[in-house]
Amino acid sequence: MAWVRVRRAAVLVLALLLPLLGAQTAGTATAKATAKATVTATVTATARKTVNPAHVAWEVPVGDRMLDLAVSSPATGAPVKWVRLLLPKHWSKTATRTWPVLWLLHGSNGNHKDWTDNTHIEELAADRDVIVVMPETSACSGYSDWWNHGKGGAPAWESYLLNEVRPLLEGGYRAGTSRAVAGLSMGGQGALKFTAAHPGMFRAAASYSGAVNPLYKSPDGGFNGPDAVKAGGATCLTDWKRLWGEPGYPFDTTDPGDLRQQRLWQRNSPLHQAAALSRTPLYLSYGNGTDSGTAWKWGDPPPSPARCVNPPARGLDVIERAVHGMNQQLRTRLAELHIPATVCAHEGVHTWPYWERELVASFPMLMRAVGA
Repeated sequence: MAWVRVRRAAVLVLALLLPLLGAQTAGTATAKATAKATVTATVTATARKTVNPAHVAWEVPVGDRMLDLAVSSPATGAPVKWVRLLLPKHWSKTATRTWPVLWLLHGSNGNHKDWTDNTHIEELAADRDVIVVMPETSACSGYSDWWNHGKGGAPAWESYLLNEVRPLLEGGYRAGTSRAVAGLSMGGQGALKFTAAHPGMFRAAASYSGAVNPLYKSPDGGFNGPDAVKAGGATCLTDWKRLWGEPGYPFDTTDPGDLRQQRLWQRNSPLHQAAALSRTPLYLSYGNGTDSGTAWKWGDPPPSPARCVNPPARGLDVIERAVHGMNQQLRTRLAELHIPATVCAHEGVHTWPYWERELVASFPMLMRAVGA
């Protein structure tokens, strides 16, 4: 009888617990479902945030190992912008490997065809296991995200190239993460400013006649850094202040306290960001404004170091004389910071024969840095 009473008690307890257990199980299931939905929503939101707004609208093969990509992105403010690729032997979109990358940046008034039209980069890279990327921006891009009078928005060239084009190439064209960058004039400024602003993204950087200090003030009343920005605005038929605003004192004002948007100019100046160039192999070349001839042509042996005579600024090329002053400042600043750099100050002007010579001279360093 005692056993019967125990059994009845157990049945009664079980009957009382079943609704509670059912409610707990339902609650657990609901909680799990809610948690799963939350995780799914979070993942979806994260994925949505990281979707690349740029895409390749179409491709145009140019020869056996050259490919032009028409890239569409709201960041450029244009229907498409072009990116030219030089591709290594045995490259394919479906390869299981990736290739190191050399970015070549054009100067003011340039485009994605400049390097292949004006140098022998195809022959230079032919036996190297490297992808050469030559993007188009605009004649006055500054390789920067424009200030636009404080509103931001398009064009945003730095974001476009590094946050959109770079992932497109790495995701669909087998570009690797071992990168070097080089550029001429405005592109030289871009190459060094990218390197300083994104430590570790580029393993080496080269600047040929680079506009490395947009805040350069000519000591003899000649061509200043802001003059180049103003000229670029005229070339692009736009307000030059859209780029970085106004430089403030000592340009266009006599008030030392009137700095306006000078902080933006400094942010985009390799001279002012020089400390961030440490631990990156650097190559700087620039002329002095005198066109004495390159004493070198394609097919000759590598350019001799004897050309790097560090001459004073002189000659008729006012742009290269200003570039000379900018680069002398950067050279001094790097020395003060104990940052090593290969520097070639030579007689020369702001034109392609000198830039091709310096590309050839710096190419081995760039290739060593990326392992090509």
